[in-house]
Order: sequence, then C-alpha cells, then structure tokens
Amino acid sequence: MKTRILCLFTLVCALVLSLIPVIPPAAAQDGGARYEAPTLGIAFELPAGWQVQIERNQLIAAAPDDLNTIQAGGTPAGLVLRIITGTFNELGITDADQIPAQLAKLVPGTVTPPAPEPVAWGGGSGYQVLVQLPEGLTTRVGLLAITGGRIAIVRGMAPGAVWDGGAGAQFDTLTGSLEFMPPTRQADYLDAITSNDGGVLWHYQEAQPSSGRAVQLGGIVYDMFDLMYIAAGPGGILVLEMSTGGRVSFMGPWFDGNFVDVAIGPDTKLYLANTAEDTQAAVMVVDRAGNWLRGWGIRGDGDGQFAPGMPQTIAVTPSGDVWTVSEGHSSGITNRLYRFDSVGNLRQTVDLAALNDALSGVHIDAHPRTGGLFLVGATGYINEVDTDGQPLVVNLAQEALAGTTPVDIAVAPNNNLIVALDAPGLDGFGLLELGPSGVLLDVFGFPYDPANGDPFLAGDYLRPRGLVVGSDGLPYWTETHPATGYSQVQRFTFTGDGLLPLGSERVESADAPEGALTVDPAFGGGTLAYGQVVFGALNNRYPAHNWTFEGTAGEHIVITMKDASGAGLLDPKLVLKNSEGLEIAVNDDVGAVRPEGLAARDSVIDFALPSTGVFTIQAGRFGGRGEYILTLDRVE
Repeated sequence: MKTRILCLFTLVCALVLSLIPVIPPAAAQDGGARYEAPTLGIAFELPAGWQVQIERNQLIAAAPDDLNTIQAGGTPAGLVLRIITGTFNELGITDADQIPAQLAKLVPGTVTPPAPEPVAWGGGSGYQVLVQLPEGLTTRVGLLAITGGRIAIVRGMAPGAVWDGGAGAQFDTLTGSLEFMPPTRQADYLDAITSNDGGVLWHYQEAQPSSGRAVQLGGIVYDMFDLMYIAAGPGGILVLEMSTGGRVSFMGPWFDGNFVDVAIGPDTKLYLANTAEDTQAAVMVVDRAGNWLRGWGIRGDGDGQFAPGMPQTIAVTPSGDVWTVSEGHSSGITNRLYRFDSVGNLRQTVDLAALNDALSGVHIDAHPRTGGLFLVGATGYINEVDTDGQPLVVNLAQEALAGTTPVDIAVAPNNNLIVALDAPGLDGFGLLELGPSGVLLDVFGFPYDPANGDPFLAGDYLRPRGLVVGSDGLPYWTETHPATGYSQVQRFTFTGDGLLPLGSERVESADAPEGALTVDPAFGGGTLAYGQVVFGALNNRYPAHNWTFEGTAGEHIVITMKDASGAGLLDPKLVLKNSEGLEIAVNDDVGAVRPEGLAARDSVIDFALPSTGVFTIQAGRFGGRGEYILTLDRVE
C-alpha cells in the first residue's frame, strides 16, 4: 500500500506542477487573522496583508500583487499557497494500477521528483515532496487524505532565492496552522436543485404471476443485445426489452434459489447472488438463455463461505473478477468483501471494518471501465476501492447522504454516481445523482401513496431494490411492493421530459396575480380576451394548454409566458397558430435582452396579425414543470 501511495503522490505532483493555473477574479479577504472556508472545510492562519480567492474546490492565497501575477499567468515574487480538495475520482484516478502508465506522460522530462516523505498537515496524512522547477521556482507539494473521505493537494511556491530566504519557513508555519474539517452543507442546499425536471420513459409493472411464480425484484443488468436481466427472488430472472420495457420471459429458478442480485461478466454470463438458506451455491452462474453453468459458496464462517441471508449484492469487473459481500459472520471476520475469479476461486477477503467500520447493509457496483469498486451502505456512506481491494475513498458524500438510508448504487458512464434511498428518502426523493466528488447534482422520485391504489404510478417509488445506468446514461430502478405484490421497473431521466405522465407532481406553489384566471393543469385552455391574465400549471401529464382569441388583421399583439416561481422550475415555450392550425410565430427563450420582470428562459411573442380570425396560443414548455403566468395584450 505504501508503494501505491508514493506512486500516486508522484503522479499528482507532476500534474499540479506542470502548469501554473490562471485563477479568475473572485471575492478576496484580507489577512492577519484566522481564515475559514466552510464550503471547502479549510482553515488556517492567514498572514497579514494576504488575500484569499476561491473557485469551486480550489483556494489560492498570497499577497495581492502575487495574486494578480498568478491571474495573468506570470511568476510570483513571493510565496503563494494553493489548496485543492476533492477525491481520487476527480483526478481521474480510480485504480492505483493505472498510475505508472500515467506517470510517464505527466512528469515533465526536465524534472525528476525526489522520493516523497511522510507528512501530516491539518489532521490529514500523506506525503510531500520538494521540487526545483526549471523556471527558477521552488515548490513543496503535499497530497493528503483528509476528513470526509476526501483528498487535499497543498502546495507552496516561490522563487528559489525567496524560498531559501524565508518563504519555505513561512510555508511550514502555514501548514502548521492548517486545519481540515467536513465541508459545511447549507440547510437549504436542496433549494438550488430543480427537483421536478425529470421524467419516466417507460414503466413496466405487473402483479404477481397467476402461475404461482413468486416474484421479488432485485438487482438489474443489461447486455449488448438490448435485453435486461432482473433478479426476481424465488421467481428466477425476469428478462425485459431494454428500449421498451416489454417483457420477454422468465428464466429459472434453479435449485430452489432466492436470487436478489445479478451481474454480467465480460464472458456475457450472468452471475447471481443467491440467499437460499441451504444452498451449496451462494454465487450461481447461468448463461443468457438460462442454462445453469456452475456455482460456489456454502453457508459457514470459513474463508470464502457465506453467512445466512448472504450475499445481498454482486458485481463483476471488466477483467472478470467477481466481487460480493457477506455480513454477519459469527466467527472470524464479521463483515467481508470477497473477490473470486470467474470459476469461484477465492482471490481476496477484505475486512469491511478495516475499510470503514461504519459500513453495514452494503451494496456494490463496479466501474464499467476501470474495474474500481464502489460500496454504499445503509450506514457508512459511499466508499471506493481499487482493483486490488485497496481503499481510494472512504465516507464519500456524507454531506449529501447524512440522515438517509442508501439501498443501492450504480456508476454512470460519465462517472457520476446514482444512489437509491429507502423511503421516505431525502426530503421525499428516492433517487439521487451525485458527482464524482459526492456533490448532490439532482434528485428524482415521488413516495408511493397508498391512497392512489395498489399499482405504482410513473415516478413512484417505495424501496428501490435494483439500480443500473445504461450505456446511454439513462438510469433504471426495480422493486416489488411487499404488501400488494406489484413489481415495477422504471426507466427515467433526472433532467428532461419523459414519455409518461407522472402520477405525482411536486411543484412549488407561487401566488397568482390579482385578477388572474386560475386554472388547474387538467382543465387549462379556453378563450382569452385582450388584457386577460392566466395563472396555470404544466407537468408531464398536461404539458401544454391551448388558449384561443379573436384577432383582426394588422393588430399588434404581445403574448408573454413566464415561470411563475422565478426559480427556473418551468422553461416556457409559446406557439401562435392561425385559424387553419398553422404555426405563424414561435418563441422559446426571450434571451438576454428582455422586458422587465421576465427571465431569460421566459417566452414572448411580439407580432402583427396577418389576417382576421380565431388564433390559438399554445402555452407549452421546453422542459421542467411548474406554474406559469400568461398575458395577452394588444398594443395600441
């Protein structure tokens, strides 16, 4: 492990030393007191006369003239401190075995970094190196593992003579005062996320089969032939068409198994997590036609054996390694992460407590390209290990997941992480999209309402049990209602319109303008007169309202449609049609030059009517859901 850390440190040093970044202007703070950056989780004693600038996850501090020089891409005259926080993922490092090949590309040919030395700054620990650059600069860089499952790159830089003349000692004083802490999450951080701008593309749903097959949907995978395979508990494997959600068949069950998760290997075989009580094959392998091939894993506490009710999760890497979890052993390692080869030979046992002693109720997914493994627990947040089971990130996303109960995780092609939560989820949402650093990007899902009847409605969730992201970036989730027996699979998008009307809508309620005609989404549309104002709402079930009015040739009219919330929940779109139904004017975004009171994404049609007759205003949307204010005016 030490060798891996040294290699990683050298790589990152080369990366951050290769260029002096240009930091755009940002709010500055004068020095001479203790400085705190709560959003980054950083504090240190800021020298008198210094200023600090922050951009996203980067902090740079120096005397004002040196800050200006850095912004211009020049060489500073004095000491400059720079701190970057993030994760290994954000540096593109998801597997320590990739480091040697990248190192040769990133280390400047004229610089040979010395051997790194251990260092502990601000409560974090890692390694540092002192490097003389050809430009006459001296820099000391440290790579640290810090609180919250994050990393920090801390760098001091000054001209060589200045460094030797006291800047190096000043840097040591700065790092001695450094403190890392969990970043502060704003109490209203969800307010910055548009929570109702996604949709469902298809929705498979069935009651329990009349044949008597007991179905309990769990994990889900797909193959290259547009087929999805879903673990169905005692019912075997459910097969669906990936593009439409149409049912193809059931496969199995095999040997009275109870199949709770499924993964597909590079050999195109299906690897099943089997929790049956007396099984001799806790891991089973079948082909995509349903033919049983092999299995391994008995109940017991020996190495490679499985505790009762395990494994609940399984993943196969691009290299063919089979990872799974067994929790609750009565002797030996209590909670284990196993790595097998494709025929069942045990290659590694990882003590989950040594990785993160807070982990429990673990589900896993493998990165589709690197083979790095992501683990999410009902407790213990998100954790990442490399292909050899060595930890890269621990306790990722604790700011976003605090107070929730994650039940599954999937890695998207763009490296984002999708997490499913147990109901009622995060402020009512059951599916989260997180960036590689664990930052919450988007949410989706509406808690199942028993008052709506037994079946799920599109967008409804209770307790997702399976989660996967397709190669096109679209996520899917599965579950079975434990009381009604209805099973569902939904294909959805976090952002953009779906193809199905959502059964539940969460729209922020705005105040209707005084005197406005207020209409329900289901009953929007009708006849308007000049000077009239409409207050309505659009959603995936009712995406547009049609309003008609009588006009005369040559009349100059102005139609406006604005997002009533003012928060970008709805992106309005206006279409004007003549009496023959032909479009004669369209506007989506009014743009930067707009009338007072309108946002850039609001819509305006300013138009002279070409004829006399009945015209139709189609008040629609480009995206989002929410309330709108529509006005029709005649310009005299």
